[in-house]
Amino acid sequence: MKKLYIGLVVAALLLAGLPEALTGGPLVASAQAGTALQFDRLAGYSRAQTQIANRIAAGFAAAGYGPAQQIAAVSVAIRESTLNPGAHNRGCSCYGLFQMNRGGGLGKGHSIANLTDPDYNIALIIKEARRVPSFAAAKTVDQAVSAFVRHVTRPADKPGVVRATMRTARQVEKAANRRKTASVLD
Repeated sequence: MKKLYIGLVVAALLLAGLPEALTGGPLVASAQAGTALQFDRLAGYSRAQTQIANRIAAGFAAAGYGPAQQIAAVSVAIRESTLNPGAHNRGCSCYGLFQMNRGGGLGKGHSIANLTDPDYNIALIIKEARRVPSFAAAKTVDQAVSAFVRHVTRPADKPGVVRATMRTARQVEKAANRRKTASVLD
């Protein structure tokens, strides 16, 4: 009887710990950290832009980040550059996927050619993200977006940009969930 009880407790704990992605809830960072999300299609974005989203997710996964952080990073890149590696904001001398500011931000000391290289830009933002413990510790997409915006990209209007990026993240999360569900069922 004691073994049966212990078995039921263990089973209940395992079920309670299943990634919410498999149970229909929001993705969390602990659910398959290091496994890149894949996007077949992001609504409103071209195939090339979707491929960039996959590169961002793969880069963050390779750095050990889970789905919440990957979704946050893709969402920020959508808001910053619409997934255009060559994006340039003349108002702030900002370049690339994550709009690195050459005048005094993360882009300072880096060439325009490097900042508009998607892999270089992604590596640079990952290097900065590693300095932010709250981003790595985020358990939900909302927590990851908030930490990334507030402590990695650091815009002037942090609350406004967090809110806007969270709206974008909902769409990115839906696209990731569809792909994730399809691969689980295949």
